[in-house]
Amino acid sequence: MTSPPESIMLTSTAPVPRTGAAPTEASRTVRYALHTTRMTVTDIMFMVFTIAMPVGMYLLFGMMFGDQGGGEARGMIMVNMAAYGGLGAAVTAGTQIQEDQRTGFLRQLIVAGLSPRSFLAGSVMAASAVIVPALIAVGVVGIATGVEVGPAAFGLTIVVLWLGLLPTILIGIVLGMVLKGGTAMAGGVVTMMAMAIFGGLWMPLEMFPDWMQQIGHAIPTYWISQLGQWSMYGGELPVTGLLVIGAWTLVLGVLCALSLRGAVGLKRR
Repeated sequence: MTSPPESIMLTSTAPVPRTGAAPTEASRTVRYALHTTRMTVTDIMFMVFTIAMPVGMYLLFGMMFGDQGGGEARGMIMVNMAAYGGLGAAVTAGTQIQEDQRTGFLRQLIVAGLSPRSFLAGSVMAASAVIVPALIAVGVVGIATGVEVGPAAFGLTIVVLWLGLLPTILIGIVLGMVLKGGTAMAGGVVTMMAMAIFGGLWMPLEMFPDWMQQIGHAIPTYWISQLGQWSMYGGELPVTGLLVIGAWTLVLGVLCALSLRGAVGLKRR
């Protein structure tokens, strides 16, 4: 028997080339974040709720109290209403995870290769993105109606508020994981209102009883407002606020990881 030609042997024993590299964990995270962001910003009711309401409240409170303190009160109102709009966007975006969980889409994503860590990171990235329109909308309306702030201070204020709202995103995600169906959305609304009231976003915290002020000093929304006012008007950096926000972020991050593992019924990869 004659041996086959050398060219045939090389062809038959050569490894089959790959058609393309498997997507990395980072690329999966980014793709999921972009998909979730696109789905959220195309929700008209969500955008109206998170933009029109805080802008309207800024205009109302600004008309009533904006001239106090030589007009500085208007800037403080702008900071508070921007924080309130970002709070609503953050918590609502986080609780929308319950829909993915209810339909089984979350588990399908995990089984298909999206790790729980990537899912959590993508959810935080998407919620962080949808916060931005609310912050900018209130800020632009504030400047257009008389808030005096330089470009650098305005940009710093938006960034400080955006970063400070991280724990509120995690609150929404935890609620979306723990609560079921419409209960998650209702829980998000109640939580958002409570954090806005006790955090002094609607009215100065000093107007409330001492017990409410003590609660306010222990939650992140009060310090988000204080940091926003510091970035716009200067003064002493509220270090206590950084510690409170950091503690909430750490604890909520652990709760998010634990609730996610329980939601998908898989061990973390």
